[in-house]
Amino acid sequence: MKNKGTIVQWSHQKGFGFIRPQGGGDNVFFHISALVDRQSRPRINESVYYELGGDKEGKKSAKSVIFVKSHSIMDKYTAPMSKAQGFSVLFLGLVAGWVWLARCPYWVLIGYISLSIVTFAVYAHDKRAAQKEAWRTKEASLHLLALVGGWPGALWAQKILRHKSQKQPFKAILWLTIVINISVFMMIFTPFNYYWVQGIITAIR
Repeated sequence: MKNKGTIVQWSHQKGFGFIRPQGGGDNVFFHISALVDRQSRPRINESVYYELGGDKEGKKSAKSVIFVKSHSIMDKYTAPMSKAQGFSVLFLGLVAGWVWLARCPYWVLIGYISLSIVTFAVYAHDKRAAQKEAWRTKEASLHLLALVGGWPGALWAQKILRHKSQKQPFKAILWLTIVINISVFMMIFTPFNYYWVQGIITAIR
């Protein structure tokens, strides 16, 4: 049976919130996984339809949550920027600044942007495949794209598409590829490479 209520609390970072039933009573907990449209972000005071369910402990929770008023496609791209997204924007900004100072070839920035777009598209394709139970993209391929420079696109895809954003082993490996990629960038295109090489020579001696 469908119930109607209003979202009175929502945390983008934690991925859960509470619904106040229209007929009164205690607020009902709901997790982001209960949303029918997981790509759209809930808003405070937004009306929704939902079904009542329960967790393993018997606590009441909402499932099959549907927005009364459908969200536009732009809603999926205007949610508050996450720390991961901000980090990717900051890094690309630093690369752009390094290019502007003629300390880094322009194709490096173009490469990061192009690979990010490709990576985002691959994530989108994999999400559609998962929904249709079709042939999936191997996780190793996603990590390889991130490793060679497409990781900003991966971080944006996780946030906007809500894909591969909950699997902890996957997220840990993704951040490892990010650390490796940035380290290689620093060693090749920044003065850090000089001190790194000098440190190795000193250690050998």
